[in-house]
Amino acid sequence: MRTRIALVCVAGVSSLFLTVAGCGSSSNGGSPGAGDAESDAANSSSGGSSSGGSSSGGSSSGASSSGSNGDGGDATVEPTDGGADAYDATVLVESGTAETGSEASTNEEGGEGGSLASYCGAWTSLTSGTGGSETFVGESVLLTAAATGLDPDNLGYTWTMSNPIGAFGATTNGVGSQGQDEVAGPSDTMQFLCTAPGTTTVTLVVDDGPPPDGGACSSSLSTTTATVTCDAYPSTQVESAWVELTGPNGINGYTGNVAIARALTAYVATEAGANPCPTITINGGAPVQMTLRAAATTSIAARTVNTAPGISAAAIIGGAAAGGPGKPALFPVSSCEYPLPSGTTSALVAGRSLPVPKANPTTIVVIGDTGCRLQTDNGWQSCNDTNPNGTDTPYPFAAIAAAAAAQNPDLVLHVGDYAYRDNECPAGLGYNCGGSPWGFGWDTWEADLFTPGAPLLAAAPWIMTRGNHEQCNRAGQGWYRFLDTQPFDTGDVHTCDNPAYDDPGAASNSTTADTSCANYSVYGNCTGNWNNPFLVSINSSTQIVVFDTANAKPQSQGQNSAFPALPTGSTSLPTNASSLFFASYESELTTAGCLVGASSAPGCGSPLPFNFWSNHHPIFGYATGTPPANPIPAFPPVMNHVFPGTYFPPPINLALHGHTHDYQAIDFQTGTLPEGGTFQPAATLVSGNAGDILDLAMPYPLPPDAGSSVNNPAAVEVATVGGVQQFASSDNGPPYQNPISDAAVAAGDTPTDNGFGYMVLQFNPGDGGTPATWTSTEYRTDNTIRDVCTIQTSGQMSCASWGIIQPDDAGVY
Repeated sequence: MRTRIALVCVAGVSSLFLTVAGCGSSSNGGSPGAGDAESDAANSSSGGSSSGGSSSGGSSSGASSSGSNGDGGDATVEPTDGGADAYDATVLVESGTAETGSEASTNEEGGEGGSLASYCGAWTSLTSGTGGSETFVGESVLLTAAATGLDPDNLGYTWTMSNPIGAFGATTNGVGSQGQDEVAGPSDTMQFLCTAPGTTTVTLVVDDGPPPDGGACSSSLSTTTATVTCDAYPSTQVESAWVELTGPNGINGYTGNVAIARALTAYVATEAGANPCPTITINGGAPVQMTLRAAATTSIAARTVNTAPGISAAAIIGGAAAGGPGKPALFPVSSCEYPLPSGTTSALVAGRSLPVPKANPTTIVVIGDTGCRLQTDNGWQSCNDTNPNGTDTPYPFAAIAAAAAAQNPDLVLHVGDYAYRDNECPAGLGYNCGGSPWGFGWDTWEADLFTPGAPLLAAAPWIMTRGNHEQCNRAGQGWYRFLDTQPFDTGDVHTCDNPAYDDPGAASNSTTADTSCANYSVYGNCTGNWNNPFLVSINSSTQIVVFDTANAKPQSQGQNSAFPALPTGSTSLPTNASSLFFASYESELTTAGCLVGASSAPGCGSPLPFNFWSNHHPIFGYATGTPPANPIPAFPPVMNHVFPGTYFPPPINLALHGHTHDYQAIDFQTGTLPEGGTFQPAATLVSGNAGDILDLAMPYPLPPDAGSSVNNPAAVEVATVGGVQQFASSDNGPPYQNPISDAAVAAGDTPTDNGFGYMVLQFNPGDGGTPATWTSTEYRTDNTIRDVCTIQTSGQMSCASWGIIQPDDAGVY
């Protein structure tokens, strides 16, 4: 049974909380938004009741707000409509949509109640998010509009601003321009990112299809406005501050470990060209201004990305694969840095205490794949749900970061993939991600790393490993501005801003390197997709090589048809046109081996009892599939060419990775080299389950046809002891489905977030006859222990629990 409700508006105020069409009107101009592709002129003939009247003085009741902004103070969306004269009108509402019957509303001021054409959508409310409509530059205001029309699923929303002090979110469904959402439905959520201080009037126009020739919509129904205020940052306030470690890359002029203090601020200096960075106080001395690494900018041109945004929910449901326009990456925050001198015991940035390096770290948190996935062709996640047990697709990184920080680590190792919000959250699919920032600018980096990761960034210095989501055609621009340890390239090569430098040559199929950029690559390539390896000393017994495999995916240059097939067993490069993929990684692997002591060449390092390796993609590990397969098949042949038989530099005895969204612990049999002899493959730990949608659970035992990640099963096999395969993994449950249905809940189903977690490495120095070891403990989100493993200097590892570890397993520890 449908209910007919008569709403009586007196003096522009509705008798219900929700403002309905006609209860708020505008004297501001504005034309209907661009037409929705799904409508045509024929539907404009539908009749309807209108409560529209003349517009003169007064104010609109169609805007509301809650609360105050945590940074910017009290905030309210302030209606700026001219408003309607006081009038009494009756609007017939049926199922939330303006009635299409013959009853016409009457304006007591004398205006005639017109016919509501099908293309004339009518706004019903405009609200701000919990932070209000006032915030700092670099932050976002969330605006949510509701509207009605004869075809509510077809409603479009066009957002404009009077004063260009910000940027709207991008298009929906690949139609229109920034700030235009077509076929958005009965409501639309729009992000307004403040890029400059000031106040602006945001105008919203709702439409319900293309107007026919000569048709016009009443602005009192279709248009409303609100005020948004962007406040300048105080010079002492920072968005985020942290410390990261690097090593002697051969280009920075340093020796040994280098600790770099970083800070982000949206403060704009009053004098043009002045340094906007805050000061840093070291060991209680005089404050020193930090160095500007990368200045704030909102003028970087949109570039081609490899995950096309703008695909409609209908297209997703129907399996279509159409693309849409890109979105510029906006960075209204400046990145600042300052190298911490050796012997730093305290460092303050804008009154905030930074974690300084410890002399002998023994506790390391290992996390990876921490962003929230919004990707049209590869899954959605409820980014607004931070409760690990909230839905079938929660985003638990904030909870994990807080739990990991409570472990009081000395170091944090991130094994790559920080930002996943490639595309706009789809409406109508049931995911709790409405209004989430998306793209690759500051707002998404803030949402994926700096806000949820804040407790862990404050707990200890970080070692940053680059992942494939930080490739240049994804989040590479933010990687270089915020996290990369090399100096920021003002020449625009090593920034990912210019797609001409994505590949190492002048073209994607180039076989001749442009070697004029020697400062940014050991091979000398002009490219943003390769980085130098570096070595960090952990303690007197342990060191770690950090290696960039961001561009080592199969779709990278190594698989370009212009190149010959990469060798899988030979010890020489192709004799003809050798690929730059191969040559670049060959050079960088050689450098990595030198750092860790695999070579006795002058200037090379020396091995220690424990020599760790971190790169994003598992080399000896497995990616989910049927059967499980290697994640980067083009890369191991290069490793085998540089280090025949061992793949890693021979001193490496533990490899740490992410990329696969699970927990893996793998011990290996002693391998047999093709040329004769034996070697012990490095034990492997995968920690890629700290935020993003989890992969399917791995099978156990691994089937015989599981593809070894080094394409050499005879040399690299998972160890089997007493009939038990030495392979452990988290039970990630079935593939995520969202939303979980009422029927499933009634049947006893629960969210399947079993596999989220993080890892802690603990050094055990040993004494007398007891050798030193490292212990890895894999924690779930509730801090229960999933598994404990002990790593020996031999490269072998023993774990308490082998196999697929169920969520309620107590293990044998």
